Amino acid sequence: LYEDAQHHNCVFVGRDQSGAPVFANQRGTYDWNGSSFKGDVPGSNKDIAFRLYCSKKHDAVLVFEAPIDLMSFCTLHRQMRSNAVALCGLYRGPLDNYLRKQIVLCLDADGPGQEAAEKFLDEYTQEGYAVSIQIPAQGKDWNEYLLRRSSEERRRKNGER
Repeated sequence: LYEDAQHHNCVFVGRDQSGAPVFANQRGTYDWNGSSFKGDVPGSNKDIAFRLYCSKKHDAVLVFEAPIDLMSFCTLHRQMRSNAVALCGLYRGPLDNYLRKQIVLCLDADGPGQEAAEKFLDEYTQEGYAVSIQIPAQGKDWNEYLLRRSSEERRRKNGER
């Protein structure tokens, strides 16, 4: 993860098994009317996408729509160090390259995310995988949940309601 010098976007880098960078996804750091820039760098290998190290001692992989949600989940669950992939959308290619025995779909809690979660649940279950769905307790995605939770914790510390 780094910040590009020209536009100050966050750049999430995906690496292949040898450690070579083969994918990059950008997310703007400035929201314009509630929406920030998001997109893959041209020439990126979408089948690799953004992921954490794959530990063979764990049977499960957690699946997110966006790198920022994967990173937010890791902030919420500090013990998380491996076996997670961000699809950088709802394309299943990165998951197919990272498959484990168990799949935990941590996609967005909005309509498209949950429609994709149900579709992936059906497809991967038919292929013999153990699949479950996990959504954030509040908010549309894991990053929004992290931000809300952090804001609530700050208010509690400051004695606000």
